[in-house]
Amino acid sequence: MSKNALVSYKKELEDAQREVEEVDTSKLESLQEDLTKQNDMHKSLVEEHEILSVVHTILKDGGIKARIISQYIPVMNKLINKYLAAFDLFVDFHLDEEFNEVIRSRFRDNFTYASFSEGEKLRITLSIMLAWRSVAKLRNSVSTNLLILDETLDGALDSVGIESLIETLHGLNSDDNIFVISHRGDQFAEKFDGSITFGKVKNFSEIIG
Repeated sequence: MSKNALVSYKKELEDAQREVEEVDTSKLESLQEDLTKQNDMHKSLVEEHEILSVVHTILKDGGIKARIISQYIPVMNKLINKYLAAFDLFVDFHLDEEFNEVIRSRFRDNFTYASFSEGEKLRITLSIMLAWRSVAKLRNSVSTNLLILDETLDGALDSVGIESLIETLHGLNSDDNIFVISHRGDQFAEKFDGSITFGKVKNFSEIIG
């Protein structure tokens, strides 16, 4: 190889090296930083997806929710029927784990909620409400010491139902704070420990007694 050829190759090598050194690598470094961020984000999303998948499995109908419901439904049914008996409505009320109701008479005839009179419907509704309160109290983290009944005594309940409801209310825990709102206050005042009378004064409700 001639000396001229060596000089030519050396010049080409120096030119190539100079071109490499002149390449702007800042864009490459920026892209590398973006890639690192995207990889971190992808890892975080994968972890979040795994957590959500576990939560979905737990909370779906066949998961822990079903176990909790299966524990409390028998207690609910027992309490509902207890309160129904206290209200002189002698039917067998049963909720399944999907909260579908089955109502049977003492002769095992099937009924639906819609087939009952308004007074009987109110008895069923009150029984379910009182049963829910009792179940809530089974949990130490839940305190339900307040009960407000708005015009419940003014509706579809007959005299027997009203007496049964008042007796049931008196049988609740002594630490319960029970407020019964009624337009027939004079009729029921003596059945409770105390009463507050409201009246309209210039279109505003005020305590008048």
